[in-house]
Amino acid sequence: MKKLVSLILVIAMLFGIFVGIPKAKAQKEMFLTLVVGINQYILNGMQLTMDAPAEIVNGRTFVPIRLVAETFGADVQWDGTARTVTIKSDTTTIILKIGSTDMTVNGKTVTLEAASFIKKPGRTMVPIRLISESLGLSVYWEPQKKLIYVRAKPSFEVPGVTDKEITIGSFSALSGPLSVVGIPFYHGFQAYINYINDQGGVYGRKINVLEADDQFNPAVTVPAVKKFVEENHVYAVVAGLGTPGCLAVMDYLNENGVPFVYQGSGVSKLAIPPKKYVFAVQPNYINEGQIFVKYAIDNNWKNVALIYSNDDAGNEGKTGVETGIQKFGGKLVYEAPFPATETDFTSYMLKTKDSGADVLIIYTLSVALAGNAVKTAKSLGLNQKIFLPYPHAGIAATAGAAAEDVYVTGWVDFSNPKDPGIQKFYSIWLKYYPKDNPLTFAYAVAGYVAGEIFVEALKRAGPYPTRDALVWALETFYGWSGDLAKDISYGPNERSGKYSMFFMQVQKGQLVKVSNWISVLSKP
Repeated sequence: MKKLVSLILVIAMLFGIFVGIPKAKAQKEMFLTLVVGINQYILNGMQLTMDAPAEIVNGRTFVPIRLVAETFGADVQWDGTARTVTIKSDTTTIILKIGSTDMTVNGKTVTLEAASFIKKPGRTMVPIRLISESLGLSVYWEPQKKLIYVRAKPSFEVPGVTDKEITIGSFSALSGPLSVVGIPFYHGFQAYINYINDQGGVYGRKINVLEADDQFNPAVTVPAVKKFVEENHVYAVVAGLGTPGCLAVMDYLNENGVPFVYQGSGVSKLAIPPKKYVFAVQPNYINEGQIFVKYAIDNNWKNVALIYSNDDAGNEGKTGVETGIQKFGGKLVYEAPFPATETDFTSYMLKTKDSGADVLIIYTLSVALAGNAVKTAKSLGLNQKIFLPYPHAGIAATAGAAAEDVYVTGWVDFSNPKDPGIQKFYSIWLKYYPKDNPLTFAYAVAGYVAGEIFVEALKRAGPYPTRDALVWALETFYGWSGDLAKDISYGPNERSGKYSMFFMQVQKGQLVKVSNWISVLSKP
């Protein structure tokens, strides 16, 4: 709430405070945001003030009738003798009586969820949903922040959207050496979309996925994505696999106003700095570095050693660890980069051993390097807690007995096989792709999560899913959880999606969950 108030003050200084409700009959694309209990609201990005804020009465949200009706071009007339309000738009006439739960819409009686009432200074308060929807508006309620979003039907044609279908693009490696990852990733995504389509789609629209086989090669990704946008006119690009391809098309999609939702990559550049149309999901390396430190401090392991690969991922992990130290405390007692060609970790481990560190973070995406580093640490008798990033869930296979007691982060929790979300995932995935290898489930999970997040945003965008509507719908996510996707958050300046992870530890050769979710999202 403090952040919202601060936003209000900033915009007020930039634009000035405007009291009253601007009429906008000529403008058909309107977007209104209200906050319960606050008398300022946002209309098409501009901050305005009303004299009677939205409020909740007996579980129903009430707003001043003129705010909604006149903002979206309707006329409001008050009959003081009959105590009735008449609202007229181009196609709709609504008549309601103060204190009554009955109203008429084009002559037909409709029952309101609650009766309208008058609030000082003479403002008629009505339940927002039924009134708005009777005027052909889309309403979404975000309960955690108590935000109300109201949108009008767009007068322009939305790319990729018809009355019966929404067309999106997606890309992954369906051939070549990395198809072992790309095929189950795509199948997990398409399985969830098939499941939604078989239930009738979203607001009666089926989702049509155009899939490109980019072979994990950005030289193939770029023309494929340009074809999506310039020839196929897709609504959005969803579930792109691989850092090289995602980075190669990220700016192009953002500059063309095409939402890009879920990238199969943890590189921080996708989310930092935030880009309006790009929504990452997988934990990025900067956030994961902070999570490492937060978990260490929570367990009173205050002295941290860090060795990291001298590449983009390693340096982002290093930035995250240093940021975590600044935010959560502790001390970085030793740090050193190592080249991607490193074969001998002896010197790094001896310095770590003598540093007084409680924890050793080994930040590399290379399975071979991490396995070698862990084996060296154990052979030299290090007793520091060892942390590895989430790509190393297979460390027990890589390092053998040396992996015992090593900690690894996770972002999709499969610790309870009886969890309804996990069971639903398997039933959907294997229903549509029964020949897939169950051992590739981790890649299918990623695709499934991409589908979950896109569909939830599409539902929130309402019956008029413009591209910008999808953006603000995603920005309403605040700790949202689906079947497998957990604790997903975005905001006007937040694009990371996943700010929380949990820790697992190798115990008797098996990864065992040993923590709850550890979040580094700054709460509003």
